[in-house]
Amino acid sequence: MEIEEILAFLQRFNPFRDLPAEVLGRISRQIEIRYFRTGTTIIEADEDNAHFNIVRSGAVELRIGGTELSHRLGEGLCFGYPSLLRGSRTRNQVIALEDSLIYRLGKQDFLALHEKHPVFRDFFQADETQRLRKAVESLRNARDGNGGHPMLAVPVRDLLRRKSVTFGSPQMTIGECAGLMAEADVSTLPICENTRLVGIVTDKDLRRRALARQMPHDRPISDIMTADPITLPEREQALSAKLIMSRHNIHHLPVVGDTDAIIGVLSANDLLTRLGMNALHVVAEISEAVSPEAVAQAAQKLDQVIVYLVDSGVDADHLARFVSAIGEAAHKRLLQLAEAELGPPPVPYALVVFGSLARQEQAGGSDQDNGFVLDDSYDPDAHGAYFAQLAQRLCDGLNSAGYVYCPGDIMATNDRWRQPLSVWKKCYRDWIDNPDPDNILNTTIFFDMRAIAGASELVADLRSEVLQWSSANRIFLSFVGRAAAKTRVPLGFFRNFLLEHDEQEGDVLDLKHQAIAPIIDIGRVHALAADLEQVSTVERLQKAADTPHLSESGAADLLDCFEFVRDTRFRHQARQIRAGQKPTSNLDPKTLSGFEREHLKDAFKVIKTHLDSISRSHAGGIS
Repeated sequence: MEIEEILAFLQRFNPFRDLPAEVLGRISRQIEIRYFRTGTTIIEADEDNAHFNIVRSGAVELRIGGTELSHRLGEGLCFGYPSLLRGSRTRNQVIALEDSLIYRLGKQDFLALHEKHPVFRDFFQADETQRLRKAVESLRNARDGNGGHPMLAVPVRDLLRRKSVTFGSPQMTIGECAGLMAEADVSTLPICENTRLVGIVTDKDLRRRALARQMPHDRPISDIMTADPITLPEREQALSAKLIMSRHNIHHLPVVGDTDAIIGVLSANDLLTRLGMNALHVVAEISEAVSPEAVAQAAQKLDQVIVYLVDSGVDADHLARFVSAIGEAAHKRLLQLAEAELGPPPVPYALVVFGSLARQEQAGGSDQDNGFVLDDSYDPDAHGAYFAQLAQRLCDGLNSAGYVYCPGDIMATNDRWRQPLSVWKKCYRDWIDNPDPDNILNTTIFFDMRAIAGASELVADLRSEVLQWSSANRIFLSFVGRAAAKTRVPLGFFRNFLLEHDEQEGDVLDLKHQAIAPIIDIGRVHALAADLEQVSTVERLQKAADTPHLSESGAADLLDCFEFVRDTRFRHQARQIRAGQKPTSNLDPKTLSGFEREHLKDAFKVIKTHLDSISRSHAGGIS
């Protein structure tokens, strides 16, 4: 009876469940059963281990070198195998956390299984980065096979109606281009110099820029075309096209091939006809809103968009970019409405956003972080009242639209964050030259910035100097790196609790602060150190792979990690929304699937490895 019980137990867990029945039967007969009371040492650190161990019941605790907590393992989990595979002495001490029953397989029997059965070998040879990569691949495969809205992930080249492209040249006249468009029955005409796209003209341009102004038909088309239009690579997803059209309020998007030659023009009507994305019209609704109340009403549909995109199998990065596009549209439209009431601004200024919206990484439940960068011609006495009122209307409108007031008061309504460019530069210079704890904290907020309205050149000027100052100041970088490395990333999960480094077992996992923010910090440190202009975490990590401090494989591991934890958060938020709850980043470990628990643990280990690495690589600035 005992052998049958062992066999039934092994069939429940990886990697045994995938072994042939006769092999499982043999293992069941080879296993030795041992009982250990609470507190008993099962394996000492630095001993010559002779067994592969499986927890049958109870729980064990692993401590690196007998001191630092490494893991807690429960039913069905294995320990003692790394030393067998290395052929060296043990690194961990293993202690019975509870009265425990342990199945033990001899060293030679374990190594024979490892050699003869690939499924068994692969399970134990894969490290956390390999397991996480497979997990991400399985998520992508699941998205491809999901029954939601597969068209969202279709490459834009597959949405082009015309397989041949009619285009004009800059030397053609307005009349010649109009005739060509009529002959080809097209509403959009790309303008190319040789094969390079230099402009685009639409029938709307002909009406508004030529006919309405009674412009002579023999004028060059360059007088009315949109020069250097935004383009989209043919392999990009349909959702990317929708995102770009929404953000830039354009209705025609040239699609280019690998050589940057134009292969077609995608129209908003084509996109909507093919996709029928009613849930994704929110950006357009916001952009056309006639009042702050209308903006708020449209923005309240954000939760529906999150559920729709999760159910449609959209990946976390595209989903976050679309959620951010809604936030950006709300900022822009509220600012436009406020300016319409108050009149044009007395001096140039830029609306700058910080944090997740700057990185285009917003999720559900985001607050607002914004400010005004004013031209240095700003006079507080003459212009102060205008910008104070403008900021109040903006921030109040955002709060009503669901982007609640920033708890830290990082908003344009705060006089400190409504300043001329020269004052902003002094702030950043002080933070960099005097890296005390408060100033280092500012790097997690203010060093991710992006202009979304107004005189964007003001913010470009500011960002350029900030990056130069940061990359040249090794002491500042060392403080930033060490501050990031202090993040308390969890060890993993033990039963229905989160296992922390301080040996506490928590009942809430804060995905934002314990898994997502550390990866953002890593990307930011690399960007500041290498003077990288990218703001999004994905783009920072991709670009940082070309620098001395981050390898290509390291960047790929972090990108896998970032995708997995953000995907987990969005799926969690979709569940909350369906249940009538507000979306948050806090989840109960009991609600996690085995797949999520296993690979979040892998993600935690990848994050911790890279946090330790940036602490070491930038430590040279501190003597």
